[in-house]
Amino acid sequence: MKIDKSNFGWLFACIGLVLLLALSVYLGKSGFFFTTENTYTTDLVLGQSIECGLQKNQATSASLNFSGGFLPDERLPQVVAVKNMDGGVSLYLRAKVFVYSSQNQILDVDIVENSNWVKNDDGYFYYNNLIQPNEKVSFCSDVMLGGQNFQPVSWKKYILTFVFETLDSTFDVQTIWGVQPVENV
Repeated sequence: MKIDKSNFGWLFACIGLVLLLALSVYLGKSGFFFTTENTYTTDLVLGQSIECGLQKNQATSASLNFSGGFLPDERLPQVVAVKNMDGGVSLYLRAKVFVYSSQNQILDVDIVENSNWVKNDDGYFYYNNLIQPNEKVSFCSDVMLGGQNFQPVSWKKYILTFVFETLDSTFDVQTIWGVQPVENV
């Protein structure tokens, strides 16, 4: 087959596209331009006290990032409190705590919950009293990074998150949450 000078442009374009395709497949497979590093930053620091204010029928969270340079099952002081900011309504309260890893995994974490908190099978901690208007209650005093499936790696980043949810005491909490956390209501 004889190559004509008028076809050199097409030949050059085809060879260039094949090379670009091969390069993109290589970079896509190798993950050259991709990273799973957490870039989330916060002013909250592991070990400092946290207080979350809540209104009725509201959810809020507090998150803090940390490196995995802790020993498994190490007990870290972390005081977390919740305050009912609604001036006229008593509230049901529940909380959940978990760790989000740089591998896009949600991991359970152990805590030392304060009195009046009960952990249920659904993973939530339920406050077993109504939280009164302008009342502040303490959720936990310590966090243990470890648990069944969490082995921290020192060079990886993690995000510790506390999620709090409230429900107006006039609602049927058993129907909405599937749990009756407060006796005699």
